[in-house]
This record gives sequence, C-alpha cells and structure tokens, in this order.
Amino acid sequence: MSEYQMLVDKMMIQGAKRIFIKPLANNDNSKQQIYLGSDFEVARVIPSGNVSSAGMSKKGAIFKAPLDFYWISLDGATDLAPNAQIILYPKYPETRLSGFLSGCSRKKAIAPSHLMKPPTAEERSARLNTKRYLVLGVDEKTVWAHCSAWDGTLHDQLKAIVESDETQLVASVFYQYSATREPSEEKLLRKLKEIYQQGPIESCRLNSEGELMTYKAQNGAGYTLEAQFGITPNGSSAPDFMDWELKSHSSGAVTLMTPEPNVGTYLDDLEVFLRTYGTRIEQERMDFASRHNVGEKNKTTALTMHFEGYDPDKREILEPSGGLMLRDEDGVLVAGWKFEKLILHWKKKHANTCFVSYTAIRETPPKYQYGPKVVLGKGTDLKLFLNALYLSTVYYDPGINMKLVKGKWKPKKRNQFRISWRNIDNLYVELKNVDLEALE
Repeated sequence: MSEYQMLVDKMMIQGAKRIFIKPLANNDNSKQQIYLGSDFEVARVIPSGNVSSAGMSKKGAIFKAPLDFYWISLDGATDLAPNAQIILYPKYPETRLSGFLSGCSRKKAIAPSHLMKPPTAEERSARLNTKRYLVLGVDEKTVWAHCSAWDGTLHDQLKAIVESDETQLVASVFYQYSATREPSEEKLLRKLKEIYQQGPIESCRLNSEGELMTYKAQNGAGYTLEAQFGITPNGSSAPDFMDWELKSHSSGAVTLMTPEPNVGTYLDDLEVFLRTYGTRIEQERMDFASRHNVGEKNKTTALTMHFEGYDPDKREILEPSGGLMLRDEDGVLVAGWKFEKLILHWKKKHANTCFVSYTAIRETPPKYQYGPKVVLGKGTDLKLFLNALYLSTVYYDPGINMKLVKGKWKPKKRNQFRISWRNIDNLYVELKNVDLEALE
C-alpha cells in the first residue's frame, strides 16, 4: 500500500469524506500564511465555524472563521491546532489559512513546524523547482491535514496524483483524485433522472424522524423534492446532496436563503415587532410579509432597507460592521444582517446549486412532476452576491407570522431572500442547462 493511500485511510478512519491536495509555494508558511485562492470558493469546501469581522487593514475589510483543524501523522496520530482559521479578504478577494501551528503540542511533534518555517534566501533559491504538498481530509465540520517534505516517497506519489489526468481541480487551488469516485454532478443528475422518470409524485415531506408524511399544503414542491433525497427540512445551512444545494422552481421567484437577523429590535420581542410593523394584524393572526428593496421605503411597513458600509462602484466592503439594515422612519434599526452573517450563509448555501424545474398538479394533496429541465449554477462569487443584494436583484421577502393557538401565540419565522428566475444568471459565473430526457 502506498504512503498516500495509508494517509487517506487514516483520514477516513477519523471521518474524512473528501480528500484534497494543495501544492505549496515557498511563501506558503507560518509567517505569510497559506494562500488558498484569489476568490472565496475555497471557503465553501473547507468547513469552518461562524464568520466574524476582524476589522480593517491595508487589504480592506477582514473576516475570519475558526477551523476544527487537526494535523495527522502517517500512523494515524492526531494533534489539534486550536488557533487554525481561514482569513477572508473581500476586497481582492483572497483567502488564507492562518494559525495552523499555534497551540500545537510540541511533545506530540505531529504538526510540521520544520516544514512550515519561512525559508532562507538560500533555501528559497534551492527549492524553486520542487514543492511540498498539503493533504487535507474534510467532513462537514472537521479538517485533518498532513504536509509532505520537498522530496521522498509521499512527495513523489502526491506529485504524480496532481499531474494525473484523473485529478480534478477544485476551488482553483485544490486537487481531488477521483479515479475511484463518481463526480457528485453525475451522481446528482442520475438521481434526478430517476425522480423524473417516476412521473408525478404526491406532495410529501420527511418528519424529524425521517418518516415520509403526506403534505397537503400547496407549497410542497421543495419538501417533496428533498424527501426523494432523504433530506429532512431541519433548517440546516449545509448543502443538501453532497456538495449541491437543491432548489425547485417553476419560473417564478427562487428562495436562496433564510437567515435570521443578528441585530435589531426584531430580536427582542417578535410579538411587539409584528404589532408595530406587521402587514396584517387580526385577532388570531399577525403577518410580516412584504418585499423590501434597498433604498426604497416600503409603503406597507414604512421601513426602508439600507446596504450600509458598502461601496457599489468598487463593489467593496468599507465597514465590516455594516450590512443589510432595515430601519424605521426615525432610523431605528429594526432588523439587520451584518456582513459576517451574509458571508457565512453565502459560503454555506451556494457552492453549487441545482435548480430543478417542476410542474404542479393541483389536487389534494398536490402532485409534482420534476424535470426534465435542470440548471446547474457553479462558481458564484461573493462580489456578485453582494452587488445583487445592493441592487435588490436578491431581495428581502419575509414570510413571518404568529398565530393564536389554544390561547398562546405560536411564531413562524421565515426571513427569506429571493431572486426572480430571470435574474439567476447574475449570481453565477457558469450556468449549465441539462435535459434529463437526453441523459443516457
């Protein structure tokens, strides 16, 4: 068994589901950090904690996200790097890995401190034609890492894999060997064709126990599609199927994400919020449901959405504490989504998105025919997303209510951000149209 396969096996025993390889340059070291690409795409494939603002620098606004990061040896021993994090620079944009040696155990000697030191001028010159290789194993929450030397058996094996025709480039900087694994796109499309060939499917959803239930309401297209993939509607921000987010659509508006505000009086008391700004207030029900565009006062709620701390001409974040802020006529912050919240949901929800067309058959319960048209959205960029929010191409369209049930107010929170289907190309670098009927 090769040293590379031994390492992969040890990572998978720990729980890794995907393996990435990154060739390291001389300036990928503990002082200058490890460069992870000229965009934020890598932040989608490396699992991280909550994004938070780290202020401003010469590189503009800075955001960071902690990692659950372990170094792993060839024999399977691990050592936690408690201060590992990814650093996001939206201005460029640019992503770096930082803190990956800080706090590691010297006694265990698993972290590759000797391989991550800044090189001397002599070493830099001598190593121009050779590289170290960083191997990362990831699951939904954790990263396991191992670094090769500039030469040796593992180095040679990793070099051969990176140069192989069977290796795919992921997020512009990582190589993923896929000779024995079916690409997620092919697996997704094969499953969707099976669903299409089933014909109309009765509206349903999975409960929290994973049991299939009939769903009689007329908004069950998304639930029914998710149920075919074994997905429970639990509000998770993780992609639905492998590295793909699933969205059903019928040429109308598409809901992209439903993040709760992280600032504003909304957080204090929902009943007071609805009684003050509600679009419908009745004896047994209160609603807040009206589209809000940036810079336009909503006639029903008298609230205005502002995009604060953003330069639309340069498409840059000027103030990290800013974001989408919903304010009343006196300037009081009613509800807000700071940039760190928007970036967190952007990176978790839209790595790859599969939009599945459907036709609804209005029966009781309804039925849904999915396909044959499918659109795959790839390569969305943070700057595209922020600009779409500023222009209200992606707009706030809440569906919040409270109902009086047995003498108690029962809340339903759904802070939706949506986009019209005709504008979906504003979010992605690449859109791929697929006809399920034509797939072999």
